[in-house]
Amino acid sequence: MPRDLLAEKTLQSMPTLEKAEDLSPAPMSLFRKPTLLEDRFKKLADLRPYSLLLNRDDADDCDWLEHAAFDANEAASREKIEYRLRTCGELCTGIFTSAYATCSGSVSSLVKARKFPSVDSMASDRKRILIGHIIATKSKSPIVTDDSMAFPSDWRTKYQLGPSTGHDEEGETVCLHSLCVHPDFHQRGLGGVLLRGWSQRIRDSGMAKRIALICRERLVGWYEKNGFKKVGPSKCQYGGGDWVDMVMDFESAGEYEDC
Repeated sequence: MPRDLLAEKTLQSMPTLEKAEDLSPAPMSLFRKPTLLEDRFKKLADLRPYSLLLNRDDADDCDWLEHAAFDANEAASREKIEYRLRTCGELCTGIFTSAYATCSGSVSSLVKARKFPSVDSMASDRKRILIGHIIATKSKSPIVTDDSMAFPSDWRTKYQLGPSTGHDEEGETVCLHSLCVHPDFHQRGLGGVLLRGWSQRIRDSGMAKRIALICRERLVGWYEKNGFKKVGPSKCQYGGGDWVDMVMDFESAGEYEDC
């Protein structure tokens, strides 16, 4: 059969073509708004935060941050912070940002107001700035107690495996004593990012069965959204008392809610 006749017969036998529905995806901006998670990352874009374990070299920065974030009667003392970082630094995490002295914005004001350590020796004017931290110890008690929040007076000269106060390496509860973000960086979601990353690390490590903390009543809902359950009024008298016990039990903890 000649080529042209073959083509004609083939075309005649084909069904009539119809315009198909356009199934190509529409631009994202046309059908949905940014999620809460996307909004949070946008708020953090200028900071580019990163997390590191803390150690005794961070004691001065942690002391500065602690007293910037908490009232004087609630902030841990410089010696208590040093004790915790020296004794169980693997339980303590900081969230940092880096900046040059010539930068602008909130970070710049901190760089100019305080001497921070350099990020590396090759760029001595680039500073590592602590903007949030979690400081914790371990305890045999399933909830935070005044003894777990204290520390031995002779800790510098006498090591105790199972002390009556302070960090107890044999404990199965990680006591979260301090979660704070510098006031200049509130409302950016840094506290939630820090808490969720830290608590997941503690859980995955298998070093404890639970995390316990005490907080004010106004913060109960926030901690519940981040995986903790309210136990009830705390007996702790630290900072004047009136605390609430909160616990994250790893055997029953579910997925975190977005907040």
